Amino acid sequence: MVAAGRLDPPVTLVLESQSRAGADEAEADGVEVVHAPGEGDDTIAAIAEAHCWVIVVTADRELAERVRAANAEVVGPSWLLDQLLD
Repeated sequence: MVAAGRLDPPVTLVLESQSRAGADEAEADGVEVVHAPGEGDDTIAAIAEAHCWVIVVTADRELAERVRAANAEVVGPSWLLDQLLD
């Protein structure tokens, strides 16, 4: 069973700033919503440092460098789109 749609769980969605109002912090069906206390990039980089097996989806080059420095994998938004489309 893949509860996070077509992605293998766990899936973590990091929300920052006003985006946090869009969803409460919670975990359901293999998807965890995390509210970044400050910059979302800092939270994402911290997750990558704690869990080097993660895949981070970003088009931000600076964030990608930080994630790679933590030995985690970086893919672009088109990779995610390909995962979600038939």
